[in-house]
Amino acid sequence: MNEYRQQILLGVLLAIGLYLVGDYVWIEQIQKPLGELKGEHAEMVEDLGKYTKTFKRTKTLPNQIAIWEKQALPANTETARSLYRNWLLETIRTAKLRNARVDSGSPSSRSGYKVMPVNAQARGTLDEITDALFAFENAALLHKIASIRLSPISDNGQFDLAMSIEAVMMSGVKRRSLKPGVSRRLVSSDRRSYDIISRDNMFGIAVDHRDPMKMTKLTGVIYRNADPQVWITEQIIDRVHKLEKGASFDTTALTGRVAEIGEDWVIIESGEQRLKLTMGQSFAEATVVSGS
Repeated sequence: MNEYRQQILLGVLLAIGLYLVGDYVWIEQIQKPLGELKGEHAEMVEDLGKYTKTFKRTKTLPNQIAIWEKQALPANTETARSLYRNWLLETIRTAKLRNARVDSGSPSSRSGYKVMPVNAQARGTLDEITDALFAFENAALLHKIASIRLSPISDNGQFDLAMSIEAVMMSGVKRRSLKPGVSRRLVSSDRRSYDIISRDNMFGIAVDHRDPMKMTKLTGVIYRNADPQVWITEQIIDRVHKLEKGASFDTTALTGRVAEIGEDWVIIESGEQRLKLTMGQSFAEATVVSGS
């Protein structure tokens, strides 16, 4: 009987031993290598996906480069500076912004291209600023606004706009004019979709809808101790600026400097423009003149 029980116990121990050995074999010899194989397979699939994307990008890269070259500024720094400056000034003035000024710095080199920093300043209403920004973003050019600042001027609905811009120059690009197409970068191609910017009055200030350019006039030319002096009147706020030649001024409509004074006229410099007003004319009626 004892011998029989010993045989049963031995059989149980043998079964347990076989189970443990089998479990070890399953884990170490089958399950673990299979898991590693699955991991390697997944990694191979991921790598294959990456290589496929890279291959596709490589195939389309020549076409993309051709598109970029059509949107980039020319490689020559002075040509690029002149073309972009003129385009940006025209964009700002078309939006009826005033005090427009554009300057640029030295381009910095990147991998295969250069970036020219550009600064722009202007003054106008939120509607006019929105017009300018809409035209900027809609232009198919390799440029972007790096930073932007809006500063309300008192409580009359006018704002000073300052932008820092980065524009791309590409080697091999030769161009004597800048007439960009439409980029379609904006969500909506309809300018009216962005009327909410001015309608919501996000600055919470009262908006005077009278045009300060029409309400600021040359109202006098007098002489004090034989020196001529001009009077520029802001009718919106009932303020008179009494200015001699060379004096700077800051009105709601424009900031600038008195360049010349005649018997019944004055030439002022504002932004990058010279404007001539005769007695009684408003800033809106001023004539752009050349010279310095």
